[in-house]
Amino acid sequence: MNLEIILVGILVGIANFASRFGPFFVIQKSQQGSQKRGALWLKIALGAIGISAISSMLVVATLPPLLETPDKSVAMLAGFIVLTVLYFKFKRIVLATLTAALTYGLIYTYLPIHF
Repeated sequence: MNLEIILVGILVGIANFASRFGPFFVIQKSQQGSQKRGALWLKIALGAIGISAISSMLVVATLPPLLETPDKSVAMLAGFIVLTVLYFKFKRIVLATLTAALTYGLIYTYLPIHF
């Protein structure tokens, strides 16, 4: 794997974690005098790590195919849009993921777009 792709994944993970964890940490520290809940920031950090890891893996998994074959970008974009719309409409991740994968496969196979 290319070192640049790994570095991009690491930077995305750090930025995503900081953007999710940072505001909650600041809010918790500013309200520390009024609330005694122990290490609430630790719970928030652990919750933010999962989302950051998923986002980083998404970037690292999608970047190499897009660099090698940019014609996949239209099919991948359609898959992400279908995934997002179906998940927010029905709140069922399995249905959304399978439909998005089918959409990606159909568009990539039967609607070839060459750059």
